[in-house]
Amino acid sequence: MEGKYKKLDEQKMGGPIWVLVNHSRGQITFVTKEMLQDADEVARSLGVQVWAILINGDDPTEEPWDEQMGAFGADHLLRVSAIGMPYLTAEAYSIILEELSGKYEKPYLMIIANSIEGQEIAARLAMKWHTGYANDCVSFSIGIKGQVEATRITYGEQLETIVVFSKEPAVISFRPGSAGIGVPAKNRKAKQYTHQIDLTSHPFRQKVKGIFPADPRKIDITEADFIVACGHGVGTQENFLILLELADRLGASVAGTRRANDKGWINIERRVGLTGKTICPQFYMSIGIAG
Repeated sequence: MEGKYKKLDEQKMGGPIWVLVNHSRGQITFVTKEMLQDADEVARSLGVQVWAILINGDDPTEEPWDEQMGAFGADHLLRVSAIGMPYLTAEAYSIILEELSGKYEKPYLMIIANSIEGQEIAARLAMKWHTGYANDCVSFSIGIKGQVEATRITYGEQLETIVVFSKEPAVISFRPGSAGIGVPAKNRKAKQYTHQIDLTSHPFRQKVKGIFPADPRKIDITEADFIVACGHGVGTQENFLILLELADRLGASVAGTRRANDKGWINIERRVGLTGKTICPQFYMSIGIAG
């Protein structure tokens, strides 16, 4: 590793690493902590810094974000208020990030959580920057020639694919739960900046009028905070209906294994495990699943 980074030090690296912050109810999400810690590890080896980009609508929160961001690896925190846009869309996020890249040092690497919205933001941003984009990445690093390398799991989780970017900034979306998090640093704060962008007169193709709680039975399980999962050990359709009632009472989404899918209890979009989706809920209850 020393030889690898010694060669990189002789080259002039690009800008900082940017991480788009996901947050909920005054706390940064698990995947944001993963992205920040992994970004910090790569940034320190290259001698660059990590910027956490926190974008809010008209009503920015006043949480102590600098402590949260610093504890998980951010050197700087840029808090952005989008005037005239109380509910942000993927289009709005990409426009804001493009504007920021013209006012601040453009990143060498842009990392966004691999959610449905995150994938759209990343794709739009890559088009605006005329650069490459790799989705659903489980890790990222800098190769011996100074190029960003991102690892994706493909072909039904059977193969690792390494995407090498020939141009910067590289844009990736990071799979939640793929890295885990370590112990947060104590007494470390990110240096905080604020920025306002007026989007009042921008001709958006779509606008969000309001946000309503999602139906746990319909939400994508990769986005769910609470999940009850079932396996072959549940036994019968009658027992599965009891499990559904439990999930409803908990306000949880239902997922299951391949064998539960084979029995017709769940559809393939709600399958977890080696042949299903990778999930990262706050609460997970497993019933009738071996292992």
